[in-house]
Amino acid sequence: MKKIMLVYPPGEVYQRGEDRCQINVEASVSNALRACNDLGSIASILKDKYYVFLKDYPAEKLDFENFKSDFLSFNPDIIFISITNGSIYEDLAFVAKIKEIKQDITVILKGALFFNPEQDLFDEVDLSNVDYLIGGEVEFIISDLLEENNIESIQGISYKKDGKWVSNNLVEFCSDLDSIPFPARELMNNALYINPATNRPMATISTSRGCPSSCIYCVSPIISGRKVRYRSPENIIEELKECVNKHKIRDFFFKSDTFTINKEWVVKLCDLIINSDLNGKINWVANSRVNTIDEEMLLKMKKAGCSVIALGLESGSEESLKKMKKGTTLEQNKNAVKLIKKVGFKIFGFYLIGFPWEDREHIAQTRKLIFELNTDFIELSIATPFKGSELYSMLYERLEKGEKVLGKDSFKYSTLGTDFLTIEELQKFRKDVILKYHLRPRYIFKKIFNKDITPSLFCNYVKYGLRLLKNLFLETHHSKSDKH
Repeated sequence: MKKIMLVYPPGEVYQRGEDRCQINVEASVSNALRACNDLGSIASILKDKYYVFLKDYPAEKLDFENFKSDFLSFNPDIIFISITNGSIYEDLAFVAKIKEIKQDITVILKGALFFNPEQDLFDEVDLSNVDYLIGGEVEFIISDLLEENNIESIQGISYKKDGKWVSNNLVEFCSDLDSIPFPARELMNNALYINPATNRPMATISTSRGCPSSCIYCVSPIISGRKVRYRSPENIIEELKECVNKHKIRDFFFKSDTFTINKEWVVKLCDLIINSDLNGKINWVANSRVNTIDEEMLLKMKKAGCSVIALGLESGSEESLKKMKKGTTLEQNKNAVKLIKKVGFKIFGFYLIGFPWEDREHIAQTRKLIFELNTDFIELSIATPFKGSELYSMLYERLEKGEKVLGKDSFKYSTLGTDFLTIEELQKFRKDVILKYHLRPRYIFKKIFNKDITPSLFCNYVKYGLRLLKNLFLETHHSKSDKH
């Protein structure tokens, strides 16, 4: 049998399996590292026909020399690498080093960047050492690709033909998510992925794909489709049971574009949990839009073990919410937080600044909302124009003039300022808000004197606090003139 190596390559810690957000976890305030489910699912699909090696090098804090040792020992025929927008140049340099070691290895890159790509992508980056690109849903592609079954008909891939890159655009999404095997968690180092609120291993459970919203900064409706496709609640229950019984994991992140978008489906899943032997044994986190919840749904989620809800609050400016096509209002933001607090959840609030039209008044309104809502955790990001998003199209002329978006991320190295504020001003604003928010005495006391606090959890909070201070005080800012 042939050998395939599935890796997140050495480097900064990115959410490589999160094609929607591609978060630089190491540079964020409090985002937790999530499991490498994309690699795990591929491993499950291939393990009966290939020898499979899987490793998340950045999460393991391993460098290229560690990888090289594994590579020489395993001697793969194929290497599969998950990439992000922010890591693309480092990833391609990594591939070049691999080719120096073994010239005839087949190299496959997967990432949202390669979803129905335009020619400018092939002109902008050196893909000479790469054989295939996957931008579609990899679980439905990988087997046919490796077996080279009619390459020209496989949707969602790019390949070389007569020395030039050819793309087979993805035009139809698969609706049968239950057919995807559970990630091969026996090949994953599950201890790496910790829930910061419990200090226990946390598995990611993909529950649905697709989003009907039109937010200008998000690529989710493009790479996952506007029609929401669900796994059956019964199938999700089976994966939860496998995690609890086989891998001793009791904490979960329910991954979806919007978990609460379908009340009937949410209630059915919660009822199945409540009426199973999982009841009282699991703890989970989910995301939501502020306009897709009600008290009945929240009470059901609470009873089924949900403890934290993540909200895309984005802005305190009605104008910004409207222009970014969020589809929500400031009043809905406030009402949702009030209701979720009433039911008894912790809240993770996500905010965005740096849209082209924003001036000091816009971001001041966002600052005001952040402190007013006072959620348990926050992240304040600077909008990054990912290729394929409407925001990228809006800024296309500026990007074409040299302000490249590739190799950038939403925290350290964002590319653009606004029409009124420089990127340096946005970064300073972010730093000031995050410091003042987290260094408030009442915020610190609430964390330290929480009734659920344990020594290990206290140490975990200290670790995140030190990471926050390191990122804000010691990070090296890259200027807009940086070129790759």
